[in-house]
Amino acid sequence: MNRFLFVVFFLTAITSSFTIKAQITAPRADSTLIRFGEEFHLFCASSHLEANGSLQAITPNGDKAGFAWGKYDEAAGAFLPFAGTVIDNDSLSSEIRNLSDGLYRVTITTENLTFEPIEAWVLNNWIEITKTEIPDSSSTCEAFKIEADYEFAPLEVNSPNQGIIPVRNANKEPLVEWYHKGDLVRRYISPEIYPPTASNNSLRYELIIEDEFGCVVEGFIDYVSKVPKADFSASPMQGEAVLEVNFTNSSINYDSVYWFFYKDSYIITREIERTDGQPIDSIAFVLTDDAPVHEYKQSGEYTVRLVAVKENPTTGNCYDTLYMEPGTFINVQISLVEVPNFFTPNGDGINDVFVVGSRSLKSLDIVIFNRWGGKVHSWSYSNITTSEYTMKHAVWDGRVGNGRMASPGVYYYVIKYEGRDIDKEDDKGRMVKETLNGFIHLFREKQ
Repeated sequence: MNRFLFVVFFLTAITSSFTIKAQITAPRADSTLIRFGEEFHLFCASSHLEANGSLQAITPNGDKAGFAWGKYDEAAGAFLPFAGTVIDNDSLSSEIRNLSDGLYRVTITTENLTFEPIEAWVLNNWIEITKTEIPDSSSTCEAFKIEADYEFAPLEVNSPNQGIIPVRNANKEPLVEWYHKGDLVRRYISPEIYPPTASNNSLRYELIIEDEFGCVVEGFIDYVSKVPKADFSASPMQGEAVLEVNFTNSSINYDSVYWFFYKDSYIITREIERTDGQPIDSIAFVLTDDAPVHEYKQSGEYTVRLVAVKENPTTGNCYDTLYMEPGTFINVQISLVEVPNFFTPNGDGINDVFVVGSRSLKSLDIVIFNRWGGKVHSWSYSNITTSEYTMKHAVWDGRVGNGRMASPGVYYYVIKYEGRDIDKEDDKGRMVKETLNGFIHLFREKQ
């Protein structure tokens, strides 16, 4: 026999006795693995209703072929034709999409060859968050609990060849993470969050679940805060009495507030000493205005405490308290009187009047005498609230009662005043009262 004819005959005999295996792939799969000798292609799905699997078959020898797809029917115990998947003999590949879970088979036929059918599993790997809620009863002043749950595709098949095959690793739990504003909060599905955050708006907590195959599902829950945060500022923080202080309430998520105004620190210290260290009531008064304005009529060092309240009918009201920083006080300055020793009422705009400088006074009485004891000027007021008032009114312009210019020379003053602070030498806690006297020189010559 001719050697060439023998080779052709031999190859034809082999071809008719054996089939050549085709190639099946899943380029769109999120994960591919082998279990018990069978190939599984996993596709991440957003729910158990989504079927987004796909398979692709390619001829191994580059010849154009026809492709016949089938899907295993467990009830029939056989592969049934997969509708609409027979491709004519003019293709190099075939792809089927939107596949539900199951075992698929493809048979590829060229003009001269029929390749051995090849099988592959398609599994839609879904994760669904089934619950995210914050029960009102679990949301308290100290914490709140997120109750959440999820389900995922069992990824278990009944193989016609191997029986039950578990694809998922039962010992490997999905990664569960809760985030708030990008920060990781907890790593379990139903966390307790503490302490809760005060906010006027709802706060979003985001849930991310990722399984062993890299499929991810995201969810969220909005937390409606039940806790307040107390915050305030005061202005000015120092000045003479009477000092009007404006309190600005910057609290968050509150329904009402209580302002606790404390006594002067000196008074508190003295009361503690008198009671031999026993507890005392250091609070002077309480206000419930949202942003009060208070006049401090007595000098001293004062502190304030703010309590913000959030009403919660179910679990009870929540409170937050803010004290002023340690060592920080509203400083109402002590009384002061400054008397000049000369003035020059000559119209040059410099030292033209005799004026007593003062601070934190309640009353002021001024009498000026000439060298013969005659009264040339007097002024008295018993309800001073600002030093500006005395600077404007408690002045002598160098004129005597009939409007005549007083003669240059030495004059004598007697000043009595009551300060808006406690005389620390007075055991009964009375206000400072003092009398000052001295000489004042009146010059007329222009410098």
